[in-house]
Amino acid sequence: MKDEAEAAVDTAKVVLQDLVVVVSLVRTLTESFGSASDLYRKLKRKSRPDSPSSDDAKGDREKRRHKSFRRRRNSSSESDRGRGRRHRVSWGGGTKGVDYSDSDEESICTSSSQVLAEYDRGYQKLGENQLQSQIIQLQHTLLSIHQDFMLSTYTAPSSSHSHLLRLIQTTRTARMASIQALHMQYQRMLQPPESSIPDPCQSVPGAFPTPPANMHRHDSVTRRPSSKPRRSSRSRSPAKPAGDGEFTIQPYPNPQHKPSPRLPPDSQRLFCVYARDLQHHPRLPLTDNYKEGGDNMCPFCHAHSATRPGKAWEIIADDCRRGHERKRRVFLVKNRFTIKCHREGKGFACVLCARFKESDTVCREIGALMEHLWREHSSDELDKDVDIFEIDT
Repeated sequence: MKDEAEAAVDTAKVVLQDLVVVVSLVRTLTESFGSASDLYRKLKRKSRPDSPSSDDAKGDREKRRHKSFRRRRNSSSESDRGRGRRHRVSWGGGTKGVDYSDSDEESICTSSSQVLAEYDRGYQKLGENQLQSQIIQLQHTLLSIHQDFMLSTYTAPSSSHSHLLRLIQTTRTARMASIQALHMQYQRMLQPPESSIPDPCQSVPGAFPTPPANMHRHDSVTRRPSSKPRRSSRSRSPAKPAGDGEFTIQPYPNPQHKPSPRLPPDSQRLFCVYARDLQHHPRLPLTDNYKEGGDNMCPFCHAHSATRPGKAWEIIADDCRRGHERKRRVFLVKNRFTIKCHREGKGFACVLCARFKESDTVCREIGALMEHLWREHSSDELDKDVDIFEIDT
């Protein structure tokens, strides 16, 4: 019992330490957003050619800035006192009823509230590294702009405009990266602790660089070691029967769900998935989409094929097997052949080239595919396909 209590205390200490670190990081980040809002308003006034430059106007602006700074500090101190009494923290005045002069000002001034709203969804261990990175970048930009103001005696409106663009871009990047870092950690908190699946490596804008992961190589369909016809790899060798008095110990089943490998991108696949099924299963009929009244759309990639039910393409080839004697042979290419040649999205690839040639051929239209069959393939190659048959002349 004592050991369990000590373990619980140690766990609570770790959680509290992580919570304190994240709270301080979020607090620093929100203060930086507040400084960015004040600096934006100052740059906005400086960028106007008719901006007031009298001492009275400057004094009024200083009083308003100090008053707003005291309000922000007071709201932050009140939230610090309330953090010890409850987990969910109210981080100060919201933005309801506030009218902004433009969308850029609204984007900068509401960055703090958006980050805090994401923090309220999960207040335990969060993404410290990403938050530290955003704090460093945001404060670096603020200090750089303040330094330019201090060193220059006169600031032109064009210079203030360039500072405005830089401040807007940095604030937007810091806001998006911070919200995404907190959201990613919140999703990790929802996973059960027993799960051994590693967290997916997601790229956060402005985050620290991560080492590249080893990419799985996909067998390219355009490279073949030989020109032999390819066979389906789905066949399995039959299990050997056990002899009398012998038994086979089966392995323990693995209940964990293994995700199926993702299909390679469209540019790396020569044929559509449905076209490959037609190639591997010669007796598989076409779907109802290619029958009378159908839309001629592929059920997988929704590519349209300009075919008509009951029609076929005619190819006339010369057979030169008997010396100089030529024999005229006529072949009919069924619609199933063109469908099993279509690519994902649009276009066609020659199935005969994939079987007998060292390189593949891609055509844009069915007419170009038929012309390729007539020019580049012999009558023997045409006769070997089940969807191309010869007729007597």
